[in-house]
Amino acid sequence: MILVLIAVFLIISFLLVFYRYPFWLTQVININNNSVYSPAFGKIMAITNEPNGDVFIAIFLSPLDIHYQFSPIDGIISHLDYDANGKFELSYNLNKSKDNEKSIYTIQSSRGTFKVFQIAGKLVRRITTFKKPHDTVKTGDTLGLIHFGSRVDIIIPNSSDTFKVHVHVGDTVTNHTVLGSFS
Repeated sequence: MILVLIAVFLIISFLLVFYRYPFWLTQVININNNSVYSPAFGKIMAITNEPNGDVFIAIFLSPLDIHYQFSPIDGIISHLDYDANGKFELSYNLNKSKDNEKSIYTIQSSRGTFKVFQIAGKLVRRITTFKKPHDTVKTGDTLGLIHFGSRVDIIIPNSSDTFKVHVHVGDTVTNHTVLGSFS
């Protein structure tokens, strides 16, 4: 009976840590309208400049990271797509996980059209979205939750000439981290 209680205690403790909400970090303080903030807590996996001028940044969420996602900029959600037909590959494998189940927020801002991807991983079977199309979002507003890990990608639009990236692969980020700034 003691082992069962210990197991239940450990499971409840894990769930409390996993589902913790960062009340102390919900709103970004001293917002700079020229900056793009991280939409997630995690570690930068990849940063690429796409041929069309977009900047792609992938953020891996370990089981110990906060799994809520946040708006990286002010804007209006113009689309919310959910790909429920995707696979459940390991989320840290960039090539395989692009076909994973995901939700895609398209945010129209004064700087262009941003996309934030909530990507499910191998063990994840659920993504919760908190916003819907036509909702206005402020930097730091909560967009959703990926249950039990995964990855968040952001596409910063046509910005290779005017956007300077401030983070590097391997950096740990929060929703207060500036990914980069427009000049």
